[in-house]
Formats: sequence, C-alpha cells, structure tokens
Amino acid sequence: MRIQHNIMAMNAYRNYTNNTSALSKNLEKLSSGYKINRAGDDAAGLAISEKMRAQITGLETAQKNAKDGISLVQTAEGALTEVHDMLNRMVELADQSANGTYDVETDRANLQKEVEQLKSEINRIADSANFNGIKLLDGSMDAGSVAKTFDATTITGVFNGAPIGSTAAVTGAYQASFTKGTNAATGGSADIVVSYRDAEGSVQTVTVKMDDLKASATIGQFVNALKANDTLSGLFDIKASGTNVKFTAKEGGAASESGKAGQANITGIAISYKDKNGKALSSGAPEFGTVSTATKGADSKVTLASSAAEGDFVMIDGMKYTFAKGADGSDGATFSDKNSLIAAAAKNGITINADGTVKKGGTALTLQIGDTGDDFNQLKVNIADTHAKALGIADIDISTQAGAKAAVDKIKAAINYVSDVRGTLGATQNRLDHTINNLSVMTENIQDAESTIRDTDVADEMMAYTKNNILIQSAQAMLAQANQVPQGVLQLLQ
Repeated sequence: MRIQHNIMAMNAYRNYTNNTSALSKNLEKLSSGYKINRAGDDAAGLAISEKMRAQITGLETAQKNAKDGISLVQTAEGALTEVHDMLNRMVELADQSANGTYDVETDRANLQKEVEQLKSEINRIADSANFNGIKLLDGSMDAGSVAKTFDATTITGVFNGAPIGSTAAVTGAYQASFTKGTNAATGGSADIVVSYRDAEGSVQTVTVKMDDLKASATIGQFVNALKANDTLSGLFDIKASGTNVKFTAKEGGAASESGKAGQANITGIAISYKDKNGKALSSGAPEFGTVSTATKGADSKVTLASSAAEGDFVMIDGMKYTFAKGADGSDGATFSDKNSLIAAAAKNGITINADGTVKKGGTALTLQIGDTGDDFNQLKVNIADTHAKALGIADIDISTQAGAKAAVDKIKAAINYVSDVRGTLGATQNRLDHTINNLSVMTENIQDAESTIRDTDVADEMMAYTKNNILIQSAQAMLAQANQVPQGVLQLLQ
C-alpha cells in the first residue's frame, strides 16, 4: 500500500473532470440552441454553415429588393393608368371636334384648350412620377432598343426643315441641299423620299427613284426627277437654287407668295444612294462632303459641312442621330473612322457598342434579385419616355376639323404606346412575383440544411446531459471512496 500517490483517487478525479467538461458543453448547447458555438466544436461544419448563412442573408435581401421592385413598377403603372384615362378623354374630344356641327372659332377652340391642358398634365406626370427620388417616366430609365450591327453602308442623309407657316414668305420656302457631283457613280441609282403634310393634316410620303445616274450629274437631274412626279409637281413649285432644291407650296395650282394653313407643307427629305451593283453608298445630312462607297464592316469617312448645325441628323441602321455640336466643336463634324463616330454619338445620348451595335436612350434600372453579383441575378427594368412628344401627341391640334381627324389616329397610337409600356411593367411585376416565390423556397431549403449542421438536437443532447450528470455523481462518490483507502495504512502502523 502506498501513501505518496493515490492512483485510484487520481483516476476518479480525471474521470470527474472529463465528465464535468462534457456536462458543461451539454449545458452550453442546450442553453444556446446551437451545437456549434466555436470552431473547436466542428471546424468543417462551422465553415459550411457560415457560407450557408451568407447565402441565406443574400436571398432574404434579394426578396426585399424584389418587393421594392414591385412597388416601383406599381408606382409607374399607377401613374400610367391616369395617362391612359387622359388619352381616352383626348380621343373623345378629337372625335367631337371632327364632327361638322362644331364652330371653328369657338367650340373647337375650347376643345383644343382642354387638349392642351391634358398634354401639360401628361408631361407633368412624366416629369414628377418617381420612386424614392428615382424618375420613372421621363425616359431616364429607357435603355433604348439595340439596332442591327453598325455598318457604314447604312448611313442615309436626312434633311430636317420646318413646314411652311401661314406667314412665311416665299424666301422661307423649304430648301434641301445637294452637293454637286457627289452622287453615285455611273450606273448607280438614288431614292428620294419626300415627306409632307397634306391639307387634311396627315403626313404623306412620295418616293422618287432615279436610275442610271451619271457621275457628273448636276442638281438639275434631281430637280427634273422631282418635277416629273405628278404628286409633287401638283403640290409644289420645284426649282433649283444654286446647289439647293427649293419647294414652294402651290395655291390653286400656282406658286404662292406665302404658304397658308391647310396647304401641303414639306416636313423632310431623305436621300439614299446605291452603286450599279446595288451596294449602298454613304450619304448624309445637309451638304455632306464627298460620298464614298463603303463595304460592310469597313470604316468610311463622312464629313458634315458647317451647314449641318444643331437639329440636323443622320440615319444609321434606321436610328436617328441628332447632333448639337460636332466632335471638333464646330457646327459640323468629321468622322474619319468608326471610333470618332462613336465619340460624337456619345455626346448626343447615342451608344455605339464595341461589337458594332447601336442604341439610343437612358439607363435601365438594375434590380439585384439574387445572392450573387452575376448578370443572371440582376433584372433590368426599362420604362419608356411618356412625355407628350414621345407619345407623338405634342403637336396635335383639334381646333380644325382636319386637324381633329388627324389627331384621332395619333392619340390612338399613343394609347397603344402606353398600353405597351404598361404591359411591359405588368410582365415585370409578374416575373418579380415568381422571383420572390423562388427565393422563398431557396431560403427555406438552405436554412433547413444550415439548421441541420448548426442547431442543437435537444433530445440527443438531453440524453448526453443525463449520462454525463450521472457519471459526475458517480465520479464524486468514487473519489470520496478512493480518498478513504489510504486510511487503511494507519491500521498497519498501529
């Protein structure tokens, strides 16, 4: 028997300490509800569950974002509901004014007053409708449509002139500028599209085709081709004026000293050239410089002369590009290659992408509807401009019977425009509803997986607690017994 070291007591104490530590962990897990409270409890489980927690947080935030997106869409759609109501009222007013029982000076004038007020309110709604300070209907959220790939062969010159007013003198007649000697090469052709507003207020177009052009063709060729068209020659007195073609509205079959209301008014002229093989030639805005052939995908040089001032524009792939100032700071602009055209277009709200696609418009609102920054977890919300000008009703005038008739079609087109915008918003809202449902299911499933790893199984932990509690009590009793063993040595010493 030994008294220096009580091995039995030491063993009982060690077991008591281990059981106490285990019981302490049981109490910690039961009181916290988590079976992983520190990395030491389960290092791998902690790492996996923390990643899941981050994903769950992202999914919950994405649900909130989607709900905010629905609120934004509903705000815009609610404003457009009123715009629709006003447009329907304008149709009613236009139909009334188109009726022959109304007096021009009084009745139709009063109807036009209400139309003007409605247009002003439509513009006010477009400017004021916002969500958390974000303008919704002013066009700033319209990313614009992407046209087909940019190609220098699709550049078309467009002449933009004001129609002849009721007090305009003959010197103010519409003039279109053609640069002498810069038309298509021998054997080529040209299409001249003349747009004008007829006496009823409707916009009409006439296409004049010029075949087998000569490289040395003069302005006279263009004038003769235009005059040969019965429609144009019946409405306008057409003649050359230097390098310009002058159109003067006729009254009673003769040229008038002033274009009066109700007469045909030129609204624009577009010219496109093709070579003898049918390949498009680059032409341009007022007084384009030398016209050069262009092959698909190649750069071509186009010069806008100083007369191409603010308000002039060119057409590229069917999209209108208006220039306030040239890239060089002047009224004109020279594009020696595609990059300079991209830079100049950017100053006018036009984007020509690196892949050659072109688009015009604002910037779409981006909703974060997922837990990562990937493109597929972002939703672009486009809302078109709904100002009266964008709807095509800014210039409607129902103060005359002819104007009222023309206005009906424009207003109905505006109604379809707004319906399209509202339809897009409705589709976006429905998509967001499904997005929220999907996010909810994902959150639930991942939360369940995280809970399995991280949360305490109370039943299992209570069994362990009961076991460890009994072992502690047993260890305490055995430790007391072990401490009594050395007392037997005293009996031997007596």
